[in-house]
Amino acid sequence: MISSLRGVLLRKGIRLGEVDVGGVGYLVNLGSGLLNNWRVGQEVEVFTYMAVSENDMSLYGFGDIRDVEMFKILISVSGVGPKSAMQIFDNSLCEDIREAIVDANVDFFQKIKGIGKKTAQRIIVDLKSKIGSEKELDLTSAGFELEKDELYLGLVQLGFDKNEIRGVVSKVPVDVEMLEQKIEWCLRNIN
Repeated sequence: MISSLRGVLLRKGIRLGEVDVGGVGYLVNLGSGLLNNWRVGQEVEVFTYMAVSENDMSLYGFGDIRDVEMFKILISVSGVGPKSAMQIFDNSLCEDIREAIVDANVDFFQKIKGIGKKTAQRIIVDLKSKIGSEKELDLTSAGFELEKDELYLGLVQLGFDKNEIRGVVSKVPVDVEMLEQKIEWCLRNIN
């Protein structure tokens, strides 16, 4: 696996740069932030993630190792591939992404091309425990009356309609016990 490259930037295109390392050119998918800061002929260092699929091997590059770690966390979510995760990074800093997850900010992810409401919600639900949350879901600011059912409150925070929630919450199987598992089940089964 290729985890970093140091060499000369040979050429750059739209979200792509070619880095020459010892006479070998590596084509790397890069965010516009890095590309805008780099000049052709400049010595560069890029931290990479190597995505291998059935038909493709691609490198995704970042200016900081923490960005690579966040990228790996994002692509662990069902429905978020390397290209979608790169779109998120193209529009945001690592800390902004972390904050959006902790704050359960669905709109932050929905504004990214190719990410719809359900995927945005799944990102938050799947990653909130991995990222760590100092903040609890605060529904009072959204004007909702607090109820005891954490599942209901979690789904309301994710932007679902109260009537949709009541319908799906009543169907959660008894053997699904953990709150996160219940939310995941509801996300898979909501209209």
